Amino acid sequence: MISHIFKLIWNRKRQNSLLILEIFFAFLILFAVLGVVFFNLDRYRQPLGFETENIWVVYFTLPPGTDSSLLVNTKKQLKTTLKQFPEIEQLSYSSHITPFSNSNSVSTNDHSGFSLQTWLCEADEDFAETMGLKLVAGRWPNAADYDGKYTPVVINQLLLDTYFKDSSMVDKIFSFNGENKIVGVVEHYKYLGEFAKENPLTFFPFREDDLQSPALSIRLVPGTSADFEEKLNRTVQAITKDWEFAIEHYETRRVRNSQEVWIPLVALLVICTFLLVNIAMGLFGVLIYNVSRRRPEIGLRMAMGASSGSIVRQFMLELFFLTGLGLVLGVFFAVQVPLLKLFDVPVSIYLYAGFGAMFIIFTLVGLCTLYPSQQASRIHPAIALHEE
Repeated sequence: MISHIFKLIWNRKRQNSLLILEIFFAFLILFAVLGVVFFNLDRYRQPLGFETENIWVVYFTLPPGTDSSLLVNTKKQLKTTLKQFPEIEQLSYSSHITPFSNSNSVSTNDHSGFSLQTWLCEADEDFAETMGLKLVAGRWPNAADYDGKYTPVVINQLLLDTYFKDSSMVDKIFSFNGENKIVGVVEHYKYLGEFAKENPLTFFPFREDDLQSPALSIRLVPGTSADFEEKLNRTVQAITKDWEFAIEHYETRRVRNSQEVWIPLVALLVICTFLLVNIAMGLFGVLIYNVSRRRPEIGLRMAMGASSGSIVRQFMLELFFLTGLGLVLGVFFAVQVPLLKLFDVPVSIYLYAGFGAMFIIFTLVGLCTLYPSQQASRIHPAIALHEE
C-alpha cells in the first residue's frame, strides 16, 4: 500500500504541493504564536516573591528645595502616626522603584574582579515584613546595621546563582558602588510584574535623610474596608501639608500590569484560532472534492477486494504523509531561530512551541480527514464504476 500511496501522491504533485505549503505556513504561524504564549507563561509561573493583597502604597512628590531636617521629621511623624491606626499592620519607606511602578535602576561595575550587573532597589528596615518577602538565607538589615563600617545589603537568589554559584555570601563583603556587607538573600523579587523577567537584584538601605521622593508601602489588616482610604488620605494630607501624593493598591496595579500582557496574548490566540478554522475548512473542502473526483478509483479498488478500512487508511496515510512533508519544511526554518540566537529565549520554549504546533496540526488534519475518508469507504463499487 505504501508504494501505491507514493505513486498517487506523485501523480497529483501539483495539487499536493499547495497542500504542503498550506501546512508549512500553518506550522510557522502556530510555532510563532505558541512560542510567544509559552514564553510568557514560563515567566508567569515564576513567583513574584512578594505579596500584593491588603498592601497599599503612597507615592510622594517633594516640593523643590525641601529641607532635609523637615523631610526627616515629617517622615518620622507620618510613620509614627500611621502605626497607631488599628487597620495598619506594618509600614515601610522605599524609593519610587516599587512593584509594578515601571521604574528601574541598573548598574554595572567590575569592582569584584569581574563584570557584575545588578538591578538596584532601596528600602528601609521594615520592607521585608511589609511586603512579605521570603528570606532563604541571613536576615533583613535593621537600623543598627546602618551605622556599621559596611553598607548592609540584601541580594536575591538569582544574583547569588549568577555570580557566586555554590557559595554562601551571607556576611561576606560585596564590592559594588562601595564596600557592602551581604546580610541576607531573598528568594525572589520580580517587581516589574508577573510577566517580567527576574534579574539579579540588590537591596540597598533607604535612609531617613535620603532627599529623593519616598514611597510608603502600607500593609493593612485583612478585611480592612475601602473606606479607610479616605481616613488615610486626610491623615497624610494633614502631616505632609504641601507634599503631593497619590494612594494606590498593589493588587490593583498587579492586575492592571498583567492585563497589559494577557489582553494582547488572548487576542493573538483568537486570531490564530480563526486562521486555523479557515485552514481546516479549506482542507475539509479540498478533501471532499478529492473524494468526489476519485470515485472511480475508489470503486475500482473496492471491486478488486479492498475493504472499507483500507480505503480509510489510504486517505489517512496520504494526508499524514503530506502533512509530514509540510512540517519537515517548517521545522527546517523554525530551527534557524534558536540556532541564530535571534531572541533571548530558552531553547525549551522553542521545543514546546514546535512540538505543540506539530501536535495541533496533526490533530487538525486527522479530524478533517476522518469524515471524507469514511465517505469514500461507503462508496458502492458498482455505482462508482457505472458512473464512470
